[in-house]
Formats: sequence, structure tokens, C-alpha cells
Amino acid sequence: YGIELSSLLIGDKDVISSVLFTAVNQLNLGGPPAVQDVSHYITAARLNLRAGKKAMEMSDFKTASSYMNHGISFLREHHWGEHYDLSLELFELAAKCALSNGDHKRVSLLFEQVSEVAHSFEDKLEITYTYVRSLLTSSCLGEALTKGLYVLNELGIVLSGDLEALLMETKSMLAEYSDEQLLSLPVMTDRTKLMAMKFLSRTQTCLLHTNPKSQPKATLHMVQYSLRHGMSGLSSFALILYGSFLACLGDIPAGYRYVKIAIRLAEKLNARSNMCEVLALGSQVMGYVEPLQSMNDVMVRSHEYGLAVGSISNAMLSRVMNIVCAFWSGKQLSHVKSTVDDTLRLMASHSTLVWILQTLPLYRTVLAMIGNVDDVPIILGSRSDIETEKERKMSETNLHLLKVVHFNKLYVGFIFRRYNEVKQLAVAYDAIAS
Repeated sequence: YGIELSSLLIGDKDVISSVLFTAVNQLNLGGPPAVQDVSHYITAARLNLRAGKKAMEMSDFKTASSYMNHGISFLREHHWGEHYDLSLELFELAAKCALSNGDHKRVSLLFEQVSEVAHSFEDKLEITYTYVRSLLTSSCLGEALTKGLYVLNELGIVLSGDLEALLMETKSMLAEYSDEQLLSLPVMTDRTKLMAMKFLSRTQTCLLHTNPKSQPKATLHMVQYSLRHGMSGLSSFALILYGSFLACLGDIPAGYRYVKIAIRLAEKLNARSNMCEVLALGSQVMGYVEPLQSMNDVMVRSHEYGLAVGSISNAMLSRVMNIVCAFWSGKQLSHVKSTVDDTLRLMASHSTLVWILQTLPLYRTVLAMIGNVDDVPIILGSRSDIETEKERKMSETNLHLLKVVHFNKLYVGFIFRRYNEVKQLAVAYDAIAS
């Protein structure tokens, strides 16, 4: 029955979702053993792919993952040779869904299979990008950085040169455009160049954690690449980072200008997949110009965008930023603690280790200021109010995290007037920062 019903739908692009899902669910109940006609295996795989895409559009990534995996199960021996494009798309989207669901082992398995059979380097790019994101989310920063730099090198992009010279060159290029002219630049359409922007975006994130001084080079390369080859959703992300860099250098008005341009660009291009990061990171500059309390609303929007497109890691980033804004804008500590409790549990359920590690130091600051709190979630196998040896080892290779840890300890020491401890922490913090 499922095959017959599905065969009627295979050429119908306007079929409603509920009918499509019903037909494909019938197929999957029987599975490959129930198929009698060899040609129906591919029909079943195609229908599962279609249903999976529809579920992704509806932001239901667990259901989408099930459809993609069922689709793969219907592929027969020699499918890479006989149905290469279908196989590649199923594996790519299955990996994306697995990442959204925090299944990093599944991402790795799918990546390895595609790497062995892909016809070209370009055919590996999409799933390699998903794999790099998986490594980053699970805090395998060194491996993610190595893989990202390798791909960029193969694409002809080398993050070299003097930072000061690169900054001056970027400023000079941007000076040729008004705000409106920047927003009206041609759109980037070349697939390989779009993939280059994707790898630049994740490489700069890896560098932020492992080698912060080199991180701006990736940002400046992204900006220049956009000016030369066209604007994309990731160009808005690049401009957000550029604005943040200028603000860090002390030019907050210029940084704020580029943050606002970036948000307008993302909205113009309907860059839903990038809007989460754009708003989350942009708020860090906007908070110096606009009321800090208003940034909480920005973070809520950011989180919603992240969930809608299945970017769980970015959605967790927005939660972290929301907590930071809530704490420093003076929200009641019990409210902040409750928010962090829920956030840590959510992060743990999605295996977003990189953001768990970023959240714990501030959480312990909140607990210290509340005092004598027993009700804390169990994270990484231990009470979240106690720094573990595993955390300490991981922070040794994550300079950004190390700064966060030292700053929070320094702040708590200052609040409780442990000045000798503060002096030692300040010296250590300065050494890390420099």
C-alpha cells in the first residue's frame, strides 16, 4: 500500500505535508525487506528525502533525521555508482539533521563514508563543513581548526599577512562605499565561494578559542572576500565581527555602524540561517550604545532563529549571551540562576560542550553571590557548582575560555574583598590576554 500511494505522489510537487508523511511512514513501517520490485527501493529513498526536507522546513529535525536515515536504508549495494546525486544529498542532509540533534558520532560516520566515495573535493565540501561544525560544537577545537584551514588552503585562501596592514586595507576598501551602496552590492552566487565563506566563518570561531590574536585575520578576509565576490548571508556575519573588532579597538561608533549595516543586510537577503549569530554577536556592541536591558529581547529573537533553522549551537550561543546580558543588567540573581539551570540542561541534551564550558564560570559567579545553593544541575557527570579536572584540562587549550574562567574568579574575589587573590588572578588574566 505504501509503495502504491507513494508512487502516485512522486511527481506531485503540491501534495500536502500530512499526505506525504502518511505515505512515507507507510513505506518505512515495512522497510527495505518489504520491497518486492527493485525499482521501488529508489522510489522509497527519494520519497524519504522529500519528506525529510519538508520536516526540516517545519523545523522538526528529529523527524527529518528519521526520514533521511530511512532513505539511506533503502539504498542498495552500488548506490554510489548508480545513484550518486541522490546518495550524496541524503548523506549531507542526514549529517545536518544529526548535528541539529547533537548526534556527533553519526555526523562523523556519515562524513567518513562520503569522504571515501565522493567524486571530487567540491562534492565533499558540504558534509565537511557540517563535520567541522560538529567538532567545534563538541569542543574538539584543534581538529576543527586543522580541518578548516586545510579546506581554505585548498580553496586558495591563506590567513597570513600582518594584521595591521590587513586592517588598513579593509578600511580602505570599505571607505569606497556608503551604507546604502554596501547593501546594494551584487549577491554572491558561486557555490564554491559561498562554501569558502562558510569555512572562514567557522575557522574564525576556532581561532577565537585557540588563538584569539589571529581571529581578526579571518574576519578581515571574510569582509574583503565579500567586497570582491558579492554579498551573502555570511557577509552580514563578517560585518558583525568587523564591527566588534573595531569596538574592541576603541572605536565603538564605527563598530556600531557596521553592526547595524550587518543586521540590515541579513534582513534584506532573508538570511535566516545567519540571523541567530548576527543578532547574538551584534548585541555585544549594541549594548554599549543602546540600553543593555533591551538586548534581552534581541537574544530572544536570536534564539528563535537558531531553533527554526536547526542551528542548535548558535541557539545555545544566544542563550549564553542572554544570560550575560541578564546578569550585567542587574536582573534578580534567582532569576538568572533559574535561566542558567534550564540552559545547562538544554545544552547537555544537545551535547553542545563548547557552550557548556563557556556558561559554567558565570554560573558559579551567580551561585557565589547567592550563597549556599544546593539545587544545581549535574553537568559533565558532576555538580555544576564545582570546577572539574576535565574542565581545567580543556581550558588549557582554549584561551578564550581561560579568560572567561579567570575573569569570573577575579570578579568574585573583588566582590568578596579577597584582594590578594584578586592580584594573583589579575596578573594571570593579563598574561592570558597578552
